[in-house]
Amino acid sequence: MSLIQGHHHISMYTKDKVENKRFYTEVLGLKLVKETVNQDDEEMVHLFYGDNHGTVGTLLTFFELPNAGQMRKGTDMIARIGLLVEGEDSLNYFERRLRQEGIAVSKGTYLGHPARFFDDPENLSFVLMDNQQQTIPDDWKNPVDTDIPKSYQILGLGPIELHVHDANKTIAYLRGEYHYDVYDAKEGTVMTLDDSGHYTDIVVVKKGGPVVRPGRGYIHHHALSVADHQALEQVAMLHDALKVQHTGIIDRKWFESLYYRQNGITYEFATSQIKDNFVKNE
Repeated sequence: MSLIQGHHHISMYTKDKVENKRFYTEVLGLKLVKETVNQDDEEMVHLFYGDNHGTVGTLLTFFELPNAGQMRKGTDMIARIGLLVEGEDSLNYFERRLRQEGIAVSKGTYLGHPARFFDDPENLSFVLMDNQQQTIPDDWKNPVDTDIPKSYQILGLGPIELHVHDANKTIAYLRGEYHYDVYDAKEGTVMTLDDSGHYTDIVVVKKGGPVVRPGRGYIHHHALSVADHQALEQVAMLHDALKVQHTGIIDRKWFESLYYRQNGITYEFATSQIKDNFVKNE
């Protein structure tokens, strides 16, 4: 039994919060759940987007860095974010919507599902996947008040793709410490906690070359969900037993977290119990 429940959120850099809010709310149709500050640097804006309730597993977050240069993509990076929708009509709808914004979209498949690939205006890579009625968490079904029809809206996070020099290190860590199941696909090695759906998947891709250079559009960390404080204590003890450095448990105001950088990737382990005052205007 894994301590991990699935994705909690994923956090990126943006240069311009105004344009960022426009794209993620008006184009992708997500809710601006909260606009706050980075608790480690209160001069830095922190934006949270998700479903109407700000549900764990639906959350994209951005730190605003007005002086950020362009990211140089490479390896040892979180390379692509999967977003789940239901039905090919939804994929076609978003393809038209993105093209109207001047966003290039390509058709294909991902893990055997119909998909659309695109980069946001800051070169952050996404894949929209048709979920094809596979399993998703029951508490995800919270449509946003937007012009996008409810049946077409983004459900939540799908596979998160990692590019690393040494794929075996990442696979051994997730499999050995957190009991992810493993299978091979044309995209890479898939780590999953639920083979009836893709809402927990991590896709590990071996890639050589220069390491990523952070900038706007860079994915800073991948947050994995754990149940509560007790589970987070177990995560801390697990890493202590590995004799590796981690941050220890940190109070993030709305939830608790622990951070650990493994094989070039920063993971946050965050409690799924989010305080009631988290969601904007609710």
